[in-house]
Amino acid sequence: MVTPSREQTTYPVPLVDADRCTGCGLCVQVCPNGALGMNGHKAHVSHPDQCDYAGYCELACPAHAIERPFEIVIVSDKEDER
Repeated sequence: MVTPSREQTTYPVPLVDADRCTGCGLCVQVCPNGALGMNGHKAHVSHPDQCDYAGYCELACPAHAIERPFEIVIVSDKEDER
């Protein structure tokens, strides 16, 4: 189980794979903004609005249960030519 889904937020947040999460809490400890929390014995993004997407959680996770997906967006500097 991965939370939260991209449909639930309008900004990027790390994805936590609950099946891989061992509940060690290292990601919660290293998060400088308090965006992560524990739900039982699993990490989750409890305050997505506080996440700065720095990646400390991903680096700290020994189970590799956290990933930060990236999306490439190409924005044209020209006006829409219809």
